[in-house]
Amino acid sequence: MNESVDAQSLYELESILHSLVANDTAILDALAQMLTALQQMQARSEQSLGNLCGEVRELRAEVRNLSLELTEAREKTASRRQPFIVTEDAVSAQNPELGLLEYLYSFLTNTNAIDVGANVGRVSERLLKSGYIVYAFEPFGPSFQMLCKRLKASQSFHPFNVALGPADATMNLHIASDLSGVSKWDSSLFHSLIERPMLQDLQFTQSVPVQVRSLESLRRNGEIPESAGLLKIDTEGFDLEVIRGMGNGDFTVVMSEFWDPAHPFGRLATGRLEDLVTEMKSRGYHWHIVIYHQDETSAISYYCNRAQTVPNSWGNAFFFRDHAIFAKALRWCEEVLVATLYH
Repeated sequence: MNESVDAQSLYELESILHSLVANDTAILDALAQMLTALQQMQARSEQSLGNLCGEVRELRAEVRNLSLELTEAREKTASRRQPFIVTEDAVSAQNPELGLLEYLYSFLTNTNAIDVGANVGRVSERLLKSGYIVYAFEPFGPSFQMLCKRLKASQSFHPFNVALGPADATMNLHIASDLSGVSKWDSSLFHSLIERPMLQDLQFTQSVPVQVRSLESLRRNGEIPESAGLLKIDTEGFDLEVIRGMGNGDFTVVMSEFWDPAHPFGRLATGRLEDLVTEMKSRGYHWHIVIYHQDETSAISYYCNRAQTVPNSWGNAFFFRDHAIFAKALRWCEEVLVATLYH
């Protein structure tokens, strides 16, 4: 009886075992099929990825070619739009500031111009030709006579045989002389109300008393207009004092000369750009352009809104209250001059 029960149990166990083996085989078959399917999917995915990478490479090449074509087109367009720059004479070539003064006439609603330190009238003449009404100031008698003779025919020209400064007074004008022996210098360009450093072959040799007026005094007495579109100052180191005598005068653009402290004329810290910028900012001139020269390299360049100077340079700073006028002037500089960039 027990043997029969054991046999029956053994049979049942054997049946269960066969069933498990059969089921495991089915599971294994299913797993094998799934693995095969996954391998096929991976193969297709890798093929698709390869195709996609190839398409991306082709697209990048097309974009690169289009970019090159666009750059070339822009360069061709820019070259076609490059301004044609005419240099009228040697003075114009060495003093691009004159061209900027002429250019600004088109954007100034006030066409009065005040030329301080007019010398014999080279700048005043250019301003008159542009359309400005010019009030010119020159304290040195011989230069003043030449100035008047040169421009007396113009009804828009108003000459004054006085110097300008911070207040009405009498001061000594120091007269420069060319000591080179070969007429190297136009000494009339270097007369000054301050006895500043000079060159070995260009020295102050005498002084003469001259009348000094302030812009405020002239304006208050009705000798000059209440306002002007342009104030150009070139007094060989006395520019800051002229600015201090502006009073409440309204000048749209102010041009003033400066020297770097390493320049021979700036060794006593006269004509420093930093001092001019500080004074002009206190008067509401928040933007300026510097056009500078380096005589030893014949370089002429420009930069904006910095109070520092390039070593051994000299030049002129243009000060603006109106940003729109500043932007016009900057555009002119970008087209005509090579920029100096700081980093």
